[in-house]
Amino acid sequence: MSKQEIRLVRVAPAYAEKIADYRAEFPASRMRVTLNPNAIPGLDRLEEFESVEAWLRHCESMEGKIDWFLSVRATDEKVVGAAVLRRRLEYDDDDPEFCSHIGYSVRPSERRKGYAGEQLRLVLEKAKEAGLPSVRLICRAENTGSVKTILANGGVWLDTIHGEESGMNVNRYDITLCGEGENQPC
Repeated sequence: MSKQEIRLVRVAPAYAEKIADYRAEFPASRMRVTLNPNAIPGLDRLEEFESVEAWLRHCESMEGKIDWFLSVRATDEKVVGAAVLRRRLEYDDDDPEFCSHIGYSVRPSERRKGYAGEQLRLVLEKAKEAGLPSVRLICRAENTGSVKTILANGGVWLDTIHGEESGMNVNRYDITLCGEGENQPC
């Protein structure tokens, strides 16, 4: 896959139908980090709203704090992934141990095609543009696809923590974007 094959676009009303189509492809039994079976990483809190349009209004209200993106394939304009960039960890979870700056997913029919790695690379560029010196990412310990994606994008494993409420083992990673070891400061 060439790096030009997908591009990030901000979520917007023009993509409402494609967001609904994307969401419909996720089975309730899929692997997730959250307890909520309806949550889809990258589309934070979509399941809490009556419609995609209401969720999009919420996204607008969080401008400057959280950015939502869709990964769109250039050849056919299909949404193959979704990602969220949280400027601060406090915008993620009630439990700070389970917070991450970036959440992402790839629609089930488009997995194993290299989209996750490229999507994460593009979101890391957005994080750097936003001035974040580093980002924290989490994934379930047994999610080997996400582990490989994070490591391939410079992730450094911190630890594995256990969620008492969820019963999940979650790996935590940091990725340095700028500052120490980089030529350009943020």
